[in-house]
This record gives sequence, C-alpha cells and structure tokens, in this order.
Amino acid sequence: MGESLGVFEIVEPNARRRRNRQRLVGTKRAAALFRIWHGVRDMIAEAERLGDGELVYFLAVAQLLVEERTAALAPGAADFAGVDTSLPN
Repeated sequence: MGESLGVFEIVEPNARRRRNRQRLVGTKRAAALFRIWHGVRDMIAEAERLGDGELVYFLAVAQLLVEERTAALAPGAADFAGVDTSLPN
C-alpha cells in the first residue's frame, strides 16, 4: 500500500474505496426527510432558546425547503400543518 516510515505509513491517494450507496426511493426518502425535519425543528427550538433570531430564520427556511421536498416526493402525504408532528415515526 505504501512505504513504512516507523509508525507512520504513507498511503497512496485514492487508495480507499467508498462503498456505493443506493439512493432512497419513494416513501423511504420521504421518511428520511421527515426525520431531518424533526432535527431542524429541534435546532429551531434551541436557537430560539439562545435568542439567535438570524439562526432561527435560516433554520425556518431550511425547514420549509424540507417540507416542500417531502410533499413533492410523497404527494399523498398529509400536510405538515394539519398533522401531529410532535414525535418522529
């Protein structure tokens, strides 16, 4: 792989191969986005607690983008405003 220099080893560039991940499809992708949405919502609550209005605004925009993407991927999904989203699925 490389030359040994005491305890350190020089590694050839690009020697490590990354495993190809399969893209999430349909409802699995929407479910992953819903979990992200909950994380963003928690970050908004923390930013509000810290009193950082600019961060709250930025995160609210990110939350809206996640909502739009989720609605586009799962057109039959319920509207976020009309469902109890207090707990992730």
